[in-house]
Amino acid sequence: MVGNISLLKNKDWARKNKRQMSILQNIWISDGISRKEIGQKLNITKVTVTNCVDKLIEGGLVEESTAVLSSERGRRPVPMYLKKDLFYSIGISFYDVTFARLALLNAKAEVISEKELHNLSGDDWRQKCDIVIEQIKTMLKEQCIELTAVAGIGISLTGIMRPEHGMVISSSQFEHNRDFKLCDYFKAETGKECFIINLPHLLAMMEHKWGKAKTMSSFLYFHHGYGVGMFLNGALYRGHQGNAGEVGMMQISEDGEQNADGRKGTVGMIMPFYKANDRIEQIIADNGNTMVRNYMFSDTSKVMLPMIVSAIKDGDRICAQLMSEYFEYVGKTVINLAYVFNPEAIFLPPWTANIPEVSIDIVRRIMGHYGVHNWGLHTDVLSAQYGDEDLVRGAGLLPINELLYSVRLKS
Repeated sequence: MVGNISLLKNKDWARKNKRQMSILQNIWISDGISRKEIGQKLNITKVTVTNCVDKLIEGGLVEESTAVLSSERGRRPVPMYLKKDLFYSIGISFYDVTFARLALLNAKAEVISEKELHNLSGDDWRQKCDIVIEQIKTMLKEQCIELTAVAGIGISLTGIMRPEHGMVISSSQFEHNRDFKLCDYFKAETGKECFIINLPHLLAMMEHKWGKAKTMSSFLYFHHGYGVGMFLNGALYRGHQGNAGEVGMMQISEDGEQNADGRKGTVGMIMPFYKANDRIEQIIADNGNTMVRNYMFSDTSKVMLPMIVSAIKDGDRICAQLMSEYFEYVGKTVINLAYVFNPEAIFLPPWTANIPEVSIDIVRRIMGHYGVHNWGLHTDVLSAQYGDEDLVRGAGLLPINELLYSVRLKS
């Protein structure tokens, strides 16, 4: 009987059943695709589609929804998905030094369980990983899912890494550690393959999978930490070492504080995003007037981005001014990116849609200079649909992609 994770890992089966494997891949790419659409995309006959899909359903790999898609006339198409319990995937997102999230996904990339891990302690990276690994095992036990049913583990974090080797060179989430093989450690402790990805790359990947960029072949995702995810010519671009998109290192001046590489005037040092948080915390410490205080547990707690956004919506002029100053530099950076890549769109984080007058509107104003010299250039600036809060689910995509695309299918 077909229909388990071991079959999908069987490369001989995938090669012998190229048509079925190709259909599986297209069902994964396009959630809810119909049999007719599969035939059109793969240029195969209705009979071939029917035979292949029926085998996939009988084997327990695919299921057709009871909810049908809308159609102007004729029989309405029935959407297809990977069978929910075909396999599972684990996503991990390290957000800062002490905080991480982990999620358990089914084969439709639906989150069926999620945990927040606070106060991750220890200067050694293994100590933090051990806490996460223990929680993974607890989560699986609570859901009555065997580890053998898990396709793998995906991890999102920031910094410089070597994704092909599962190695972290430097990351602010592991500030006291360098040059360690994160994926090897997870594999040794769980027996599962592990994959890492830089945060802005994952954001671009998610926006294309689920968001506003679903039909776009070339776009950029600009993260407020000055990292850029690039989806170019229909594929995620990560650079030959997996570290493309470090826009904070773009030099726009000869003055300012020196960056890690010895240069001055890089955009990430002139106007780093965390400065807004620091300045608001100092205002609160000096007993200044800011509405951010309304969203804090105490005057000594840490200022977070959602607090600043909420304060701006409430009319806080100080926060609005700080955010405006930041996005003036974002705009200068974004227009340079537009000239280099000429993408269909450049996405800013979802929260910019809540305070457009001090964020996305400023960038759009600066983008008004883009290609106006009778060149006919145009790039949309949009607020993304998916952001940092979705990273843990997005990380779970990595092992699923690897499982379905590990075998190169020759026509």
